[in-house]
Amino acid sequence: MFTMIQLYDLYSFSIMKTHKHISCLFFLILCAAMTAFGQPPTTPPASTGSGRAAYLNAEELRKQNRCGDALAKYEEAIKAEPNNYKYFFQKGLCEYKEKKIEEAKASYTKAIELNKEFTSSYAQMARIAKDQKDIDNTIYYYEQAALNERSPNRRIQYELILVNLLLKQDKQYEAKKHLEEAGKVDPGNMNVQYYTGEMKAAENDWAGARDEYTKATENPDFGALPPAEKAKYYYAQGLAFSKLNDLENAKKAWAKANFSPWSQLIQQQLMKSNHLYYYKVALSYYLNNEFEDSETNIKKCLEIQPDYTGGFELRGKIARKQNDMRSAIEYYQKATDLEKDPPKKQRLQIATANLQMSNNDNFGALATLDEALATVPNSPNTKNILYMKARAQYGSGRFDDAINSLNTLLEGADARSKAKYAFLLGMAAKKGGQLEKAKTAFQNAMFGPYKPAARIELDKLSGKQE
Repeated sequence: MFTMIQLYDLYSFSIMKTHKHISCLFFLILCAAMTAFGQPPTTPPASTGSGRAAYLNAEELRKQNRCGDALAKYEEAIKAEPNNYKYFFQKGLCEYKEKKIEEAKASYTKAIELNKEFTSSYAQMARIAKDQKDIDNTIYYYEQAALNERSPNRRIQYELILVNLLLKQDKQYEAKKHLEEAGKVDPGNMNVQYYTGEMKAAENDWAGARDEYTKATENPDFGALPPAEKAKYYYAQGLAFSKLNDLENAKKAWAKANFSPWSQLIQQQLMKSNHLYYYKVALSYYLNNEFEDSETNIKKCLEIQPDYTGGFELRGKIARKQNDMRSAIEYYQKATDLEKDPPKKQRLQIATANLQMSNNDNFGALATLDEALATVPNSPNTKNILYMKARAQYGSGRFDDAINSLNTLLEGADARSKAKYAFLLGMAAKKGGQLEKAKTAFQNAMFGPYKPAARIELDKLSGKQE
């Protein structure tokens, strides 16, 4: 036989911010466990008064789902014994089933007036308040139930229901007080330990949460639970391990929680424990120019996988978009240092050199490009690297070196590439004082998009243009 709280635990999801999935359906299941129609958790004692016969008749009709007929018999019993709280309570159950909510509330209120210690009346009032989305009165009636309950086990159950309700409202201080009350009744209670873990999780104290969940799973009462009920505890324990970046122990705990709905939640958490999950999220934000959100997620990616080169490259791209060239270069250099695959490493070196040149660090770019040439000798990128190197040499005033690099590139170049190389060679020769070489180079650059600029330079050298 399940206890009340075990029925709730079997069907309810955790309500922490990290896995807040509780719903009205699961809450109603809890209420059904608390005051199951026709079989309340605390059954009123049998009547021996003058209304007994009518009451028993009403109960038989209710059990046959003939609540309309039963209500008349309850009224008859109440007329005979107007101070019998159980008649009002059972009448309220029938009225609730018949959707006569105001009448049911009046019946439960009268039952409370007649017997404050019969806490199922409070639970039913809480159920109605929950149906009406009146969270304040839901909490109020469960608090009254906990205050007036004399059974230790049921007192704990009410207190833990309040913990759930209050945590869902982000009222951690109030929830903590009720958890403490439950702990005073039975500090070794397995569910008290579990919800203490939930409380610590809500406070982002994941080490404390892990310890409390572990106490619950090691509690002597835990072994008696069916595997499907144990799943909730193992899921929470695994989540705490995951938040502490202990994925190995998280997976061990989650392996014991392979029951719905926990199995689906575990898959979500495993996906989130993969650095690529956060990388993809970060990339999506980056592509839409949401750089702050992108940065937040790429940091999470790198927390999980500190040596993921793609993470540092994306951080470099974000910094570049924000015109923070110094940081962009640093992130690309970090990605380059971590990359083990030579072609990928060379690609990152080329990107780094481009950033350095854009930041007027031509000497730094030259060093990076030399490293790129050494990373993959004679690669498909070699000509591009040599051209970049010539540009960096030109930008740093090393005009003779630029001319030599460009002469090497001109050998066997097609017409379009020849024009590109020749134009830069002409500029280097001109600034290096080699005017005849410059004229020849500009004449060789008279092709495609370089032709107009080459003509202007030739006119300057011929004295036709100031």
